[in-house]
Amino acid sequence: MLKSTITARQRGFTLIELLVVIAIIAVLVALLLPAVQQAREAARRSQCKNNLKQLGLAIHNYHDTHRVFPPGYISRNVNTNDPATSDTGPGFSWGTMILPFTDQAPLYNQLDLNLNATTTANFNVAQQNLNVFMCPSDPGPDRFTVNDGSNDYELPKANYVGIYGYGSVSMRPGAPNPAGLFFRNSRVRMADIIDGTSNVLMVGERASEHDFVNAMPQINANSTWYAAIPGAVRPAGMMNPAMTEAHPSLILGHVGQAAMMGMMQMHHTPNTTNHIVNFSSRHTGGMQFLLSDGSVHFLSENVDYNTFRFLGQRADGNVLGEW
Repeated sequence: MLKSTITARQRGFTLIELLVVIAIIAVLVALLLPAVQQAREAARRSQCKNNLKQLGLAIHNYHDTHRVFPPGYISRNVNTNDPATSDTGPGFSWGTMILPFTDQAPLYNQLDLNLNATTTANFNVAQQNLNVFMCPSDPGPDRFTVNDGSNDYELPKANYVGIYGYGSVSMRPGAPNPAGLFFRNSRVRMADIIDGTSNVLMVGERASEHDFVNAMPQINANSTWYAAIPGAVRPAGMMNPAMTEAHPSLILGHVGQAAMMGMMQMHHTPNTTNHIVNFSSRHTGGMQFLLSDGSVHFLSENVDYNTFRFLGQRADGNVLGEW
């Protein structure tokens, strides 16, 4: 019997089968990527929440040591009702004052608080990005530049600003009405939080850029942990490009202000206006706030405005809505 010399053919994939496999893989990847992105954002949001908790602990430790909360920022030779244009320095913010309580005592000890924040010796020390002040979901630059009319200053980024209360941080930086916890030369005590520490906001998120309102242009809303640089003026982000906000906008955020001196009334919830002094985040649906009791709460961008405003005022006596 003759042995067959015919070699059996090895069967491979047809072109159609290969395309089907590729299509299935593409569908699986498309289904998987959103889940991966959501997991990453959940981790970033968790880190952001932890940052705010660490800041809350530091602020409370400052209060335990000094019997008052840190000032919003420091200015010499000004009266309570003077506008921000009266500020001459030193400018150090609440973020600088709590450095020793955030494991940054060596950095704090290198600063000379008797000098202005803009002096070369101090400014060179402060060129550090501190993770505890930065939300990992924000893609903005780690540094940004402001000008005080004579000099440029490159500042380290922060995504958390102190709650000023109601009013203009440019026209009345030392006299919010009603007041929050942080303003120029503030010395708020725990006993001054009449509305209860679980009902008053202390620190809130602000993204590096506001870009969420209809066709209104994006606005740089960069903030810093270091100082309110006297004389630094930035576009306010409203419809009128001539409107500006002064240096307290670098470290403070308000919960609204009345119409004044040609500027419209500002009664907006977070993530609904590109005004530079407002609050925003890259988290979907809202942003995180540190409350005065040290807890962190995610506040929806759809929260009722009056509820948001009352949360930012420490002694107004108003009853809060659902939040």
